Amino acid sequence: MRGLFWFRNDLRLADNRSLDALVARVEEWLPVFVLDDRLLAGRNRSPARTRFLLDCLGRLGSALGERGVPLQVCSGRPERVLPALARETGARLLAFNRSATPFARERDAEVRRAVEGDGVSVISHLDHVVFDASEVRSASGGAYSVYTPYRRAWWRRWREEPRRPTRAPRLPPPIPGFAADPLPDPADLGAAGCDVALPTGGSDAARRRLAAFLDGPVRRYAEDRDVPGIDGTSRLSAYLRFGAISVRTCFERAEEAARIDPGLAPGVDRWLDELIWREFYASILEANPRVLRGAHRREYDGLVWNDDASEFDAWCRGRTGFPFVDAAMRQLNATGWMHNRARMVSASFLTKDLLIDWRDGERLFMERLVDGDPAQNNGGWQWAASTGTDAQPYFRIFNPVTQSRRWDPDGRYIRRWVPELRALGPREIHEPWKVPMRAPDYPPPIVDHAERRELALERYRDARARAAS
Repeated sequence: MRGLFWFRNDLRLADNRSLDALVARVEEWLPVFVLDDRLLAGRNRSPARTRFLLDCLGRLGSALGERGVPLQVCSGRPERVLPALARETGARLLAFNRSATPFARERDAEVRRAVEGDGVSVISHLDHVVFDASEVRSASGGAYSVYTPYRRAWWRRWREEPRRPTRAPRLPPPIPGFAADPLPDPADLGAAGCDVALPTGGSDAARRRLAAFLDGPVRRYAEDRDVPGIDGTSRLSAYLRFGAISVRTCFERAEEAARIDPGLAPGVDRWLDELIWREFYASILEANPRVLRGAHRREYDGLVWNDDASEFDAWCRGRTGFPFVDAAMRQLNATGWMHNRARMVSASFLTKDLLIDWRDGERLFMERLVDGDPAQNNGGWQWAASTGTDAQPYFRIFNPVTQSRRWDPDGRYIRRWVPELRALGPREIHEPWKVPMRAPDYPPPIVDHAERRELALERYRDARARAAS
């Protein structure tokens, strides 16, 4: 029996559900990754994410090569590439892990039809999350739309059926006659000139990052997680996005750390909550794929948005005149990552101060975030815009100055990313327009927050009234 394993967002050997299933059934195999222009050059193209993907692929290829297995890196549409490779190799089994996005589900169905038409069997398992939407259901049998009851149901399911990670399997020999394919140059995939400071890719780096987090920052995670000026979070989001580490491994290692040192338990519990939010947003997209096109709360599809290119550009470049927002956007532009509190504040500013459609911000984040994931990005933006499931109420509008003073009281985060303001003290740095002579290179605020807050409230109330009439 010969088989193919199709790597996607599961770029690791350890705790890979469908890989485990494949190697238990075949005598020879080949791993393959397909570079698909619909993803690399499509609506959500991201040079930073492409570079990180190639780094992860290179390290996966090295890990496979150490075991004598050549990674095949092909270009094209999987529904064409994979049947052709199966015919060339004589493979009678194809394995891959399931994806929940609308695009992936349609693509995977086409792949399945194509290979099964040639007599190739398919193995497909859940891997990117612990439980999918069908496994965590409400008492009525439907999908949850509020996080807290979802979280309770998720933990009940975990206690009933904990899904523990597995070790990397012993790999069968490869199908003979194949050599490892070289990775393309990033420039050939549209990532030329991308100078974002990315983390090291791959499973080893992911495991090191998890170990470092559990060895230190997790102790104060519950207190520090909202403070962007310190390294208080796990920074594992990009690794989870590409599957360089599994969420099951994160759960097991975190729970083990808390058992060994009970003092870590508050931080571990709070961090695991964030991983369950990740599962929640994935289940929302799986159950309601329409959220990628419109508001989860349909009454807000009628919101009237501004179409101000200059204000949107100022937000994109970190030149709004509000230091915390600008620090957030400049961090994104420089590193391909943004602290979660900063994501919430910058998204609230775009949607409720600039009154610009949340979908414009969602698209910009997908372009620039190395951890850009359709479910998580959509969920976060709809939360901030009050259009989504279990979102903040429409009348809760972040004051960017208040948020800045609360979460960056000494201005450490702002000074790191907005060097024009480094000379200002902790009282001045949050409102530099009050001392313009000391920050001549920094722009004044592009809007009046109080005025825009009232206008936002009016527009949300009008949208609700129109929907109710």
